Amino acid sequence: MKITVCDDEKRIRDAIADCIKEVKANVEVETYSDAKLVVSPSFESDIVFLDIQMPGIDGMNAAKLLRSNGKKTVIVFVTALEDYLFNAFNVVAFQYIVTPVDKEKLKAVICKAIEQANEQKFIDKMLSDKDSNEESRTILVKSGGANTKVIISDIEYAEIFDRRIVLHMTSRDTIEYYGKMSDLESILGKDFFRVHRAYLINLAFVKSYDSKTVNVAGEEIPVARGKYQELIKAYLSFHTRKEHL
Repeated sequence: MKITVCDDEKRIRDAIADCIKEVKANVEVETYSDAKLVVSPSFESDIVFLDIQMPGIDGMNAAKLLRSNGKKTVIVFVTALEDYLFNAFNVVAFQYIVTPVDKEKLKAVICKAIEQANEQKFIDKMLSDKDSNEESRTILVKSGGANTKVIISDIEYAEIFDRRIVLHMTSRDTIEYYGKMSDLESILGKDFFRVHRAYLINLAFVKSYDSKTVNVAGEEIPVARGKYQELIKAYLSFHTRKEHL
């Protein structure tokens, strides 16, 4: 993991960098006194601590440029004045710290940022870990502390409780992991349909449906209001695709 600290005050840069090393000794830490390198298209870092008030390119504009370059870097703003944070949500900032900051609080922020960065890496891995053969396409999920490769075509449906996604498999086993249903939906593709906020179904296992429920591999799953017509279209489109394969 690589973490960048960008602040025009050396005292603050060094304090944050030292604290990062105390929390996680095996990370790569880079420090910059201005944001010129941070906004470069070639910049790569899992986490960046950005001072909002800096000469030249300030932290807020640097964050906007980072996002416009497509970077998913976890951003932690550093500021002496909370008033400067009103635009933080526009750049999907993860957290902010107000200086001077208590060391234990800083450590807690660092730990949370590392956890968030690891989650982003995991999602990126899921998105990239697909085989070209449709029948053997897989995703990698972290279940029970272990990385588990899941064959997509074996998923009958997925449901979510809070942030826990439960995959119901053809083997009748279930696989649970923490994630977002919207991320899973984009990964699985057109053969799956979000029939309800809490349910994502594999259209290959649909046995019957009406305006209120859909039977997937023998399980009755609710159809959300307003989703019935979309379900019909998705189901017909699915079978049209399969017939032309």
